[in-house]
Amino acid sequence: MSTRRISLIDHLFLRLALVAGGGILCLCLVWAGAELYDFNLRSDELRQSHRNASQVLLKRVVDDALQTIAYERRRVEARVEAGLRDRIDEAELLASNLIKTYRDTRSMGEIEVMVRESLRPIRFNRGRGYYFAFDLTGVEKLFPLRPELEGTDMLDQKGARGEYVVRDMLELVRNNGGGLYRYYWPHPTRIGDHLKFAYVRPVMPIGWVIGTGEYVADMEDDIKAEVLERLSHLSFDRDGYVFVSQMDGLSLVGALKGRNPLNGDDPVLRDGTQALIDTAKAGGGFVSYDMMDAKGRMTRKTSYVAGIPEWNWFVGAGLHDDRVEEEIDIQRQRLLLSMLIKGGVAAFAAFLVGLAGVVIMRATSRRAAADGLALSRNLAAAASSPEPIDTEHLRFAEHLHFAEAANQLIERRAQVENELLARTAQLEQTNADLERFAYVASHDLQEPLRTIGLFMQLLKRRLGDNLDDEAQEYIDYAIGGADRMRTNIQGLLAYSRSTQHNDDRVATDMEALVGRVVADLSGAIVATGAQVDIDPLPVLRVNPDQMAALFQNLIGNALRYRHPERTPHVVVGASQGANGGWEIVVADNGIGVPEDYRTAIFEPFRRFQPPGVEGGSGIGLAICRKVVQDHGGRIWVESDDTGSRFHFTIGDGCVES
Repeated sequence: MSTRRISLIDHLFLRLALVAGGGILCLCLVWAGAELYDFNLRSDELRQSHRNASQVLLKRVVDDALQTIAYERRRVEARVEAGLRDRIDEAELLASNLIKTYRDTRSMGEIEVMVRESLRPIRFNRGRGYYFAFDLTGVEKLFPLRPELEGTDMLDQKGARGEYVVRDMLELVRNNGGGLYRYYWPHPTRIGDHLKFAYVRPVMPIGWVIGTGEYVADMEDDIKAEVLERLSHLSFDRDGYVFVSQMDGLSLVGALKGRNPLNGDDPVLRDGTQALIDTAKAGGGFVSYDMMDAKGRMTRKTSYVAGIPEWNWFVGAGLHDDRVEEEIDIQRQRLLLSMLIKGGVAAFAAFLVGLAGVVIMRATSRRAAADGLALSRNLAAAASSPEPIDTEHLRFAEHLHFAEAANQLIERRAQVENELLARTAQLEQTNADLERFAYVASHDLQEPLRTIGLFMQLLKRRLGDNLDDEAQEYIDYAIGGADRMRTNIQGLLAYSRSTQHNDDRVATDMEALVGRVVADLSGAIVATGAQVDIDPLPVLRVNPDQMAALFQNLIGNALRYRHPERTPHVVVGASQGANGGWEIVVADNGIGVPEDYRTAIFEPFRRFQPPGVEGGSGIGLAICRKVVQDHGGRIWVESDDTGSRFHFTIGDGCVES
């Protein structure tokens, strides 16, 4: 039954259309991918450029803020030094006036008392400042806060960090005539040691060194307020600003002024603040974190922070990263619009090209169809008559090559037919020779063997009483050899006939066929007391004579090679595989087959012959293998201590549909 198939021309047209459409689609995808790839590269470059510019700007802003703070701190030190110097000028002027006024009327001891008591009550710098004095030997002359130390040698007095304060001040007076001295001293109202400035100057008429001091921390509170005020007004780049916070998270300047995000409920704000603090403590650097922008949207922000350990502050400046993303989104919209327009133009151009291709292809296809029709007619004619195809009217080189190849096949077919006729005649002659050989093997060769065996038996009966045991044994060997030779000839004849069978296969009930074989073996079954069970078997298209010989050999071997201690039991069963083929098993409980013989026993005259068991001709299983192979299957044996299981399959061509 023929099925309708697509023509070569239509097939070619469809494939070319698919290739063209696929090619255009691939080109569009490659072009779109290249555009998007280039856009992504430019976007990354823009992000990197924005990131670099932002980092440079942020670092410069923070550096400017740090320079402002450093400048203000230097101003504090200069202011402290100037203030202390002014106070010492006032004290020196007061002492000098007292000395000049009472130098002629009072003793130097009385003048010292007048100077001391005049300086003792003086306070300045909001009550924090006072005067102290000691002589050139280090004896304390004036200490308003601790009068009990007056008259005490202070040369061994140490500061908070082990410096000899009085000795250093005397050294400063001797070398430079006085000046500013820095040292650390416990603060009366603050925890820890604090930097303190002292200014000393000698008053030589009385041999004193007068000085006064000021804690830098007391002056820094004012300068911190000034710094915060100045930084709070700094802004840059549209929405950038400077922020200042304490290391504990309290914001001093910025959008969160007065708040401590570390104590708040917003985890994003808390994590961002902690990241800023950790970076500042580590020496400063850039930090990226999430932050609310001015519109209340959560965006990514980049900041640069630097710490001020002396004040326990950190200063930073930040910018939101969304501005560059907004610019990239605008560029993306423009790119998509451009790609849409270009894609429409490309689709229209592809339509025009495709339309032109269809017209050209249809014209060419009509010519190819004419050639194809002519080839079909010529090939149909060549099927019945081996005449070569006329190639003169073909237009295309491909059809010409096809026709030439077909002509070669036609010529070769004629040669093969002639060779087949010759081979058939040769095979018929060979079959005739084989039939003659079978006749000779069955008649001419067996007749001399029967004669030898008969006369040997007669010789044994006539001379048996006069022969010794060795001669008797030799005669038995000769008789047995003749019998075995006759048996082998009969087996060879049976194997030869199995290879010359006709291949007539008919639908056969395998269960009934096995039943007939069992009936033929009823004598051996009764003699051995065997039990033969036949499971349900299928109907298969086989050669019944060959199958009968197969089962007769398998069941007969099961009875012959029975176990001496078990009643023979043979089971014939079948099972159908997933592919529809059948597998048949003949199982017994006999002595089994050793592993070394499980392949060899299917060869002619190769058999397993255990002691005490009458052997066969060695041809039976070879015939079984030949029958199974002729039916498109294979045969094998599995064996153990419980017996043997002979399996063979039947080809799909033998299965009844």
